[in-house]
Amino acid sequence: MSDIRVKGFEEISFWREDEVGLIVLRSSSSGKIRKETIDELMMALSTASIDPAVESIAITGQNEIFATELLGWDKPFEMLNSLRALASIIYSIEKPLYAIVNGNAIDIGYELALLCDTIIGAPEAKLGFTKQYMFSMGGSMTSLKFQKTEVRKALEGINCDYVFPSSDLLGESKTLIQETSSFKIVLRRKSRMRQIRETLGEEHLALLSKINSSKTDITKSKEIGV
Repeated sequence: MSDIRVKGFEEISFWREDEVGLIVLRSSSSGKIRKETIDELMMALSTASIDPAVESIAITGQNEIFATELLGWDKPFEMLNSLRALASIIYSIEKPLYAIVNGNAIDIGYELALLCDTIIGAPEAKLGFTKQYMFSMGGSMTSLKFQKTEVRKALEGINCDYVFPSSDLLGESKTLIQETSSFKIVLRRKSRMRQIRETLGEEHLALLSKINSSKTDITKSKEIGV
């Protein structure tokens, strides 16, 4: 992907490719993103959702990486509020939403891709959840769409909807978007994500419990001099 900067944004880039609003995650070389990435992604999605020239929206990554890890859990309530807000915005968008997974989409990256209507993967990209990962964006519900969610290479119908050659991933994806984009996709998303608020509530309670437990363990370790 081109290294295109948008004024006021540091964590993402976005522009229009014909009728497709393309949002690019600017992750680290290992796929790490931050809370600021989530916040800027929400702003870009909101902008694309009201742009009359944009008929569909696609999220992808830069330099053959999608996303693999979310940093910045030192303020868990702020992080969870941003994740909840992002999921809510995606649920409400009235335009088809595609994930073009040009590189590894693991854990938080795969959860983000699963929030989209359609996942398009490159053959070399790995998608899925590691065993220790705890859901934070509705993954316990959205992952039911596919047969396998452990980390593996992109397989059509197994962990993504389509697989296209890396050499022309964006071009093939744009053609698919033009052929499949319709409001029926939006309606299916709203039906699929109808219980998103309840799902997020359960996931976030579990995450907070784990975070609080970890803090308690650290405090105990300090008390006994470990």
